[in-house]
Amino acid sequence: MKRAWLGAVALALVSGCGPSSPPSRAPAPERSSHPAPAQPREINLDDESPPDAESTAAVQRMLQRVARARGLPIKRTVPGKVLDRDTMLRRIRETVEEDTPKDALVAQGEFLAALDVVPAEYDFVAGALALLGGRIAGFYDPEDGAMYLADDLGEAEAEETLAHELAHALADQTFPLAPMVEYAPGASDRLSAVHSVIEGDATSAMLDVTLGSAFQMTEEQVRFAFVASTAMSDIGQKTPRAITSSLISPYTDGFAFIQALRRRGDWPAVDEAWRAMPETTEQLLHVDKFLAREPAEVVAPPVLGALARQGYRVLIDDVVGEQGLRILLEDVGSRAQARDGAAGWGGDRFMVAAREEGAKRLFVVAFRLRMDTAADVAEVAELFARKYGKGCRERDTLGPVVWEARGRDIAFVAGPYERDGGRPRTRGQCADAVTWLGEVWQAAPPNGEAGRARAGR
Repeated sequence: MKRAWLGAVALALVSGCGPSSPPSRAPAPERSSHPAPAQPREINLDDESPPDAESTAAVQRMLQRVARARGLPIKRTVPGKVLDRDTMLRRIRETVEEDTPKDALVAQGEFLAALDVVPAEYDFVAGALALLGGRIAGFYDPEDGAMYLADDLGEAEAEETLAHELAHALADQTFPLAPMVEYAPGASDRLSAVHSVIEGDATSAMLDVTLGSAFQMTEEQVRFAFVASTAMSDIGQKTPRAITSSLISPYTDGFAFIQALRRRGDWPAVDEAWRAMPETTEQLLHVDKFLAREPAEVVAPPVLGALARQGYRVLIDDVVGEQGLRILLEDVGSRAQARDGAAGWGGDRFMVAAREEGAKRLFVVAFRLRMDTAADVAEVAELFARKYGKGCRERDTLGPVVWEARGRDIAFVAGPYERDGGRPRTRGQCADAVTWLGEVWQAAPPNGEAGRARAGR
């Protein structure tokens, strides 16, 4: 099964195995990397041998509880395995490296760096895995139909994680997950929406099992539980906000979406969403737009212009989406400002290109954003000006950066800069960046016409 998990870490484009189930109690302090189990566990499976009768019975009991709460049939048993965190994380890394194109991973990291939302020298793949390693309690793998639990869980956390992962297993038996989350170039926003539904469904079902009803917790309480548990960890405090938000958002946004559907028609309404998933994270974040099946506006990818003649080739051409835009804006504004600014999202396209120069690799980044109205553009432009200034700005490491708002559109370009195994170094000047920005506008003039209706806040 191909996963776009690390792409999600870069831009909230998650679609694969994720972090631990949301805590339904107060978050516990971060564990050491190899602690002894806090309490005796009901589940005790060995990774190299088949489950014993007692463990199989325990899994089956929880599977039945989840099935009753979720309203889905049990079509087959789910094997369970316990792994230490290092092994669990290694399995995830190997899957990502095998199934996600290397250039896509590199490009997603460069996009974040060029937009100044992670440090210039930040290794986002290693950083994301480190954050995940401190939080992951278990995952369900649709490829082998097995559930994996960390070996250092206390009884309560094991119960929550088991309920969450078995909700994934049940969903997979009725709505096969693998085709839904298969990596596809240019489909990151759709994959983010799908993954959010998957995680929101499992979170809601888990809370039905562990609390009696998911409606015992508000969406804000669930969000706070995630944020607090991450912020209390040492690695969470060292991780850029965009990375932690990307890891958390599929769970919190997905939970809000599922709860909104359940208020309309409980689990049968959710099942209908599984049969016709949201196509964008805008639909995920605004249920009315999902029910209306409002499409995103089509935005042409930014052109390379003269850079193509210099040997640059496109590594990735993709969509950030409303969820991703909100995460980017959170880096400069308040959560409310970021949410409201991103709510005017109409469509976008970003591009990362590279050129080889011996052992060096040069990068350029462009981002074209379309909002619903000129007023929406003004909201985002205010935050962009705070982050990047109002004119071209030259940077010693990541090259020049310049952006401009016209009509309902914003165009942004950054670079070129080089990497040679160490600190990045600029390879361009503002004059070059301004010329490229002009080529981007010329290839696709700004849209000044009235757009779609503004998403509700």
